[in-house]
Amino acid sequence: MNTASATEGEQCELDFNSLKDTYVNSNIEATVIQSAQTEMEPLSLIHLNKNGIPYTTWKSLNNEVSGYSIRKNKGFDYNQNRGFVGPLIWHQTLIWDKIFSNESNLRGYDCSILGRTRLAGRKVTVLRLSPVDEIRYGFIVSKDADTNLPVELAVISPNQSIVAKFTVTAVHSTAALNLSFPDETFDRIEKMSSAEESSTPVVWPELVIPANFSIKRQGEEDSSEGDKISYQIFSDGIVEFKVYKNSKSSMNIVSATDGTLSVMRKNSKHNEYAVVGEIPLDLCSLILSKISESR
Repeated sequence: MNTASATEGEQCELDFNSLKDTYVNSNIEATVIQSAQTEMEPLSLIHLNKNGIPYTTWKSLNNEVSGYSIRKNKGFDYNQNRGFVGPLIWHQTLIWDKIFSNESNLRGYDCSILGRTRLAGRKVTVLRLSPVDEIRYGFIVSKDADTNLPVELAVISPNQSIVAKFTVTAVHSTAALNLSFPDETFDRIEKMSSAEESSTPVVWPELVIPANFSIKRQGEEDSSEGDKISYQIFSDGIVEFKVYKNSKSSMNIVSATDGTLSVMRKNSKHNEYAVVGEIPLDLCSLILSKISESR
């Protein structure tokens, strides 16, 4: 992690790593308010650590009883009303899971302590994680001074607006054995979701990949028409994005956003490319900037 001030930056990094360690090893139930733009949604969060392995389950508190459950950041969607368990899709709260995971790596972020204040009745230390390239999301984390657990996470766009916020309104301890789903469910879903992936992926030369991102893996997915669609996945140690390459098509929607999620599509002479991930639209545009319909 880069630091503008060694003393302040090192202390900020120590505080953030201490928070992650406490969260990963905690056994808690919490109510979290997810807010994005004008929408607010109450959610139940259960985080457990069983034999050194972290488990997290998110559940909606409005409408149907549904959500997702992960073990070491891999898991599945569920809907108790419909008796459904299936592949994990994108959820706004996944960015919470990633940033507070002990597997996260703040590559290319400046860490600074903004100060200490009170939030939701708790004394907190406020940490800011700012990307050095100014083209990714930044994060503001409020850490409870007494429990050392996160109280709030705000996701900040490059223009310094808040694109999503997660605020803990209530939290209490729970037993580590109270797993929402047994390990057999995770094992079964992971086995069903496994796919062949290249062991030595090479970035497609037509893409522009920022310096702080690296390729994680590549593979193929089945389209709704039954065709194979190639993809590559990139990560900066926290968030990730996926680039799809398919045969050229007529595009109705070029780009869209949903909270922290952005989608952008662009045609070359023979292919259609789509960037999907927790990155700003301007970064999606940069990634596809070399692609042109003339070649």
